[in-house]
Amino acid sequence: MGIKRYYATKDNTITNAFEENLLTRGTGSNMGASDILETFVIHGQTSASINATNAEQARILVEFPIDSIVSDISDGTIPSSSVQYRLKMFNAPHAESVPYAYALKVSMMSKSWTEGRGLDMDNYTDAGVCNWISGSDGTAWLTAGGDYYTNSSSYSSSVYFSGGLEDIDMDVSFAVDLWRTDGIGTASNYGFIFRHEDAVISGSSGSFYTKKFFGRTSDYFHKRPYIEAVWDSSRKDHRGQCFLSSALAPSADNVNTVYLYNRIRGQLKDIPSLVGTEQKIYVSFFSSSNDNLPAGHRLHVLDSAGAVQQEITGGILVENGIAHTGIYSCSFVITGSLETIHDMWHSGSTEYFTGSIDLTGLTASFLQYEKQYISDITNLQSSYVKGQKPTFRVYAREKNWSPNIYSVANSAPPSEIVEDAYWRLFRVVDNMEIVSYGTGSYNQTRMSYDVSGNYFEVDTQWLEPGYAYGLQFVYHLEGKYREQPEVFKFRIDEETP
Repeated sequence: MGIKRYYATKDNTITNAFEENLLTRGTGSNMGASDILETFVIHGQTSASINATNAEQARILVEFPIDSIVSDISDGTIPSSSVQYRLKMFNAPHAESVPYAYALKVSMMSKSWTEGRGLDMDNYTDAGVCNWISGSDGTAWLTAGGDYYTNSSSYSSSVYFSGGLEDIDMDVSFAVDLWRTDGIGTASNYGFIFRHEDAVISGSSGSFYTKKFFGRTSDYFHKRPYIEAVWDSSRKDHRGQCFLSSALAPSADNVNTVYLYNRIRGQLKDIPSLVGTEQKIYVSFFSSSNDNLPAGHRLHVLDSAGAVQQEITGGILVENGIAHTGIYSCSFVITGSLETIHDMWHSGSTEYFTGSIDLTGLTASFLQYEKQYISDITNLQSSYVKGQKPTFRVYAREKNWSPNIYSVANSAPPSEIVEDAYWRLFRVVDNMEIVSYGTGSYNQTRMSYDVSGNYFEVDTQWLEPGYAYGLQFVYHLEGKYREQPEVFKFRIDEETP
């Protein structure tokens, strides 16, 4: 599963806006306990608020647990590279006017701050820190309105609102990568500040009142701010869909990869006799087997570089720099016309495993044929406890499957592998999308597959108990994304004490 979410640990709105009397500014007010975050710029309420120096402003501060990201990278939960970090914040509807056609600057904070316990976002009567003047008790900002890096565009970005009601969904990898590696020497994680651009503050474009977001204490569980790490975690085990080399396919598509899973008493374990970081293991292929032992002659195959070999060098599976305990892989290209081969995994004279692989030849066609599928989740339960990470097994077959009499009488239609399949997750009661189809650059919801078909994992920690959720699929076929009509529903229950 190529998704991990990190929810905000503190947030606040700070302001220099006038209090109700239009005489006193609320620079000492704190709104750290509010479930709403707010940004605005107001010009001209008084003669003292008509320019950049005096404009009334509200800014948002939000901090996220970057130490958790560092820890997850260290233990292999997420990769150290090929990951994008996206900031998600959600529009909070309100009855006041909403600005549009403007941008907010999102900058890395350069000083620590205290969240505070204030609630009053109307009259600014809850004094405390942090606020417009100070980040914490006894420590004023160097610049009123919050301290942030201004020395390089590398430490900030912007998000544009055309209609004013948009959510924030932006790439903040620039900040996360600096925070977790301390790339600028002093880049401790103090979170982000959201502020209007200088052109808006100057007053040349008028007032922009008011944009609101749900905060981290919001009762709307799925609207709380978070950073989402996304990456492609799909694994393609070709044991169930192995192709003979063909001139019809590009070189990369002629390479097959198969896996060996060393499970001992239900747990994946490294093979003790394999040593070194690579844990090299060798794979030889045979034309037949006898009582699960290789037989016939040892086949000549090509390695992934195109060299002829009688055995392929494999090793421990490494994905995005992370070695996976007890999982071994090898890649090869096979020519000829055999329908089945047998793979024998060994090291020296020690044989660990012998399996079988059915081979399929590629053919061209004079017909334009678009496959249609019927899908199912074979192991779906009616409910799950919050915190579980179920792996869903997908059954797919062609919609126009036409078996002969023997097939009907003796077997169910086999599950097909869909090479490029994705999933989404939504709340049933209101169709709120919790996870969208990850079909972009990082393919974060692309399904894996093995000899049994497609599969994927879902982290129910994201989900609010007491609701039903739905899963739906989209298949990328013939250059088109085709959403499947089936919806698979389950409920999330509270964790037991």
